Amino acid sequence: MGTGPSRMRLLTCLLSALFGALAITASAWAQSAASIAVAADDDCIAVYSGRVEQRLLRAHFDQAAGKVAFSPFGPPGVEAFAVAPKGAFVVYAAVPGGFFERTRHLVLLDAAGRPVGEPIPSPIGAVAQLAVSPKGDRVAASSERGWISLFAVERAGPSMRLVPRATFGVSANRPYTYAFRPDGGLVTMTDDWVMVYRTSDGAIQRVVDLKTLNRTLEPVSREEEGLFQLRWSPRGDRFAVSWGGGPMFTTIFDAAGHRLQPADISVGEDLPATDVTFIDGGNAAILAGMTEPVVVRMASLASKPFANVEINATQFMALSDGRRLMTLDDKGIALWSDTGKQLVAPAGFENYTINSAAAGADNEAIALAVRGGWIDLFTKEGAFVLRIQSGTGGPGGSIAISADGDVVSALGRTELYTLIRPEARTWRATIPFDQSQRQFVAMAATGKLIAAVGRGPSVLTWSRDGGDLTTYALEVDGQRPARPAGFAMAPEGDAMALVDERAAIWLIRTADRSVRRVALSAQSWAVAPLPRGGFAAGLADGTIVRLSPDGTFAGPPVKAAEFGGVGLIVVAPDGESFIVVEDDELSVRHLDWNGKVLAGPLRTSRSDRIQAAFFHHDRAMLILSPDKSNIYAGDGLALVDLVAGRAAGRTYFEQPN
Repeated sequence: MGTGPSRMRLLTCLLSALFGALAITASAWAQSAASIAVAADDDCIAVYSGRVEQRLLRAHFDQAAGKVAFSPFGPPGVEAFAVAPKGAFVVYAAVPGGFFERTRHLVLLDAAGRPVGEPIPSPIGAVAQLAVSPKGDRVAASSERGWISLFAVERAGPSMRLVPRATFGVSANRPYTYAFRPDGGLVTMTDDWVMVYRTSDGAIQRVVDLKTLNRTLEPVSREEEGLFQLRWSPRGDRFAVSWGGGPMFTTIFDAAGHRLQPADISVGEDLPATDVTFIDGGNAAILAGMTEPVVVRMASLASKPFANVEINATQFMALSDGRRLMTLDDKGIALWSDTGKQLVAPAGFENYTINSAAAGADNEAIALAVRGGWIDLFTKEGAFVLRIQSGTGGPGGSIAISADGDVVSALGRTELYTLIRPEARTWRATIPFDQSQRQFVAMAATGKLIAAVGRGPSVLTWSRDGGDLTTYALEVDGQRPARPAGFAMAPEGDAMALVDERAAIWLIRTADRSVRRVALSAQSWAVAPLPRGGFAAGLADGTIVRLSPDGTFAGPPVKAAEFGGVGLIVVAPDGESFIVVEDDELSVRHLDWNGKVLAGPLRTSRSDRIQAAFFHHDRAMLILSPDKSNIYAGDGLALVDLVAGRAAGRTYFEQPN
């Protein structure tokens, strides 16, 4: 059975990642941007790592207890996988260990998750999808570039190995899909509805253009490209194709390629669905993904709702007995009977997100899961100290650290994680998640107060030990903030500032819980506390303004940015100067409040982005990361001295193992 996330689920994951992208502002004692925070008085840099762990999980269903138990299956680093019938083995694609290794390999795991045989290099490079034949004697690997490789699974006692049989191109410029037939042969199909039947070793047997059999079929237009997935019935007498870029439909054909008309919809129309699972030995299929799931009988083509309750599953999969179904939704994996009765409620594992799953051995499934939430600690010279799994969700998040480095807080999606390092103690809190707004976390220099921006937006604060939860509703004269663009806390935790996208700054006093709104002359994306009280806000017109604790402006605006708006402000510990990073993340200067340039300007190469800045022994330092949109960019974070600039080169952060 082939796995790998469907295009629909990939789209869902990408949107979730987009909405979950988080950022934080900088301060004099805990300068941070994006996902980096620096302790002013300690030799510590905290990074909410972009590392993503992707691995397989075994899900075991205990129907009597109504529970599902998860356990890791095989090593991490899995990119795509497929499971043999009844879970006899698993094949997955991954990049082997080694810093310079970039070649994808295919690896076999036995039923217990132990590697068997030798990994073999992928002939097609990156693997988009894998599939195992119904007999378990062939494996197919496909790429996004239109290539498929076929392998024989050779067994000798308990050992197995993959032997390459054929590699061939399917389409260089059209989306395509493929599936094994019950007899072990392979069928490929491009989105112009041309099918190629092949033997189990890849030799072409015949070519069928479905448009010649079905005059109403038309090639999928470029505007409709998106999902394109072939499913073959275990009986061999039906196949289904799910297609479209939204809305998405499923078309059912007989074995000869004639389009079949569902009984309950108008002639010439197809069923709205993104996922098809054949059940009852191929006598029926469940269609899901665009509407409530329905069961379609293959003989009559009549359909009926799968269950009498609402189901938001994105994937159905028959277990090995063919009578029970696993479903996958945002809450995890659940188990259902084929008559629509829920047997096990949805459940997940730790902070993993389950992207896809396939039937395994009896009462089991194998799932591909991913998790972020990693925090890496470094010295200010870039030496690696410690890696922490925070348990927060998502590959990106916000982070804050106290001046002495003893308290670290990370906010990822809905979870706030706080580590008190001297006591090796942690606490967690749930933050209401609003996908329409960015999330921020800030901390007092002393670490005695932690704050996060919640839904509304509102501001929530906790004491150092996780107690004394206080919620601040932000409303002044009937006005509420627009989407937050930046957030900061005063050194003693007695004040907080939030800038929104409507050119306003909201000042909060923790002593009396008062809230003040101050209009700004331009939109602001950056705010930082001043050591002697008040805040500095960077504006889209390139200026920085200072506000006193009572909300009055202190001194004239300072023109700080040369090319655009202000993206990040870092105020020196003595309060007499500041580092400003422009909103393009390429340009940076060190200035005093009279606008005099003390260091810089420095403009990085377009392969780099300035992610953070801080003062170290009175010198302005930068933390750079590669621009992920540039394929020629390098890996890892780097330290740069702003005074020395490019001439002194850079110090790269030590890569954690």
